[in-house]
Formats: sequence, structure tokens, C-alpha cells
Amino acid sequence: MSTQLDTIQTSEKKASERTWQRPHYDVSESEEAFNVRVHLPGVRRDGVDISLEEDTLTVVGTRANDLPENWRPLRREIRSGDYRLSLRLNVPVNEAKIKASVENGVLDLSLPKADEVKPRKIKIS
Repeated sequence: MSTQLDTIQTSEKKASERTWQRPHYDVSESEEAFNVRVHLPGVRRDGVDISLEEDTLTVVGTRANDLPENWRPLRREIRSGDYRLSLRLNVPVNEAKIKASVENGVLDLSLPKADEVKPRKIKIS
């Protein structure tokens, strides 16, 4: 079963470049829209950047560094780095009606389908 939204794989980064993590995400579909939920733990509302270029939706989440100045960890399990997710939209969406909200590190996106791809009901005369 193929999905209407495809994850775009990013190429390997050099050690000197920024470290990205692919966040966990869920996609659902209704007759009217695609709904995308992206988990961005540690990211505040002002640290989320969403862009749509051609058919690619990109979500970038930047974490704030809230560690105390004299922080000396004995053990580290929380990975550092920011989040980046790119999804290729294989169907047209109504860009003017896209909605986004962030609460408790969870981004919810509603991507309304363009009218030409919505199912149509045909009346019998």
C-alpha cells in the first residue's frame, strides 16, 4: 500500500555540519485533508519553522539550550541536535488553508486537499 506522502531521505552529513534527527510523525487522511502530527520534544513554539516549496513540506524544530552553565553530565541519554522532516506531497493541497498548531512539543498540521483531488458526489437525475 503506497502512501500519498513520502518521507524524503536526507544525505549523510559531514561531522562539522549541523546534526539533524528525523522526528516521529503520524499521517492520517480524510476526504478533506491530510493531517500530520510531528513529535518535537524540547522544541518551543518559536523554534518551529514550516515551509512548503513546490510539493515538499519541510518541518524544522530547533531546541533551546536550557542546561545550567556549570552542567557536568555523568550520563547522557538525551540526544542533542535539532529536528528536520521533509515530506513530499503527491497530491495538490490548498496552501492558503494550511493550519498549524504546537502544544507540549507536538506539532499538528492540517493540509487541506485542493478541490480538484477531493472526491466528488454525483447526483443522479
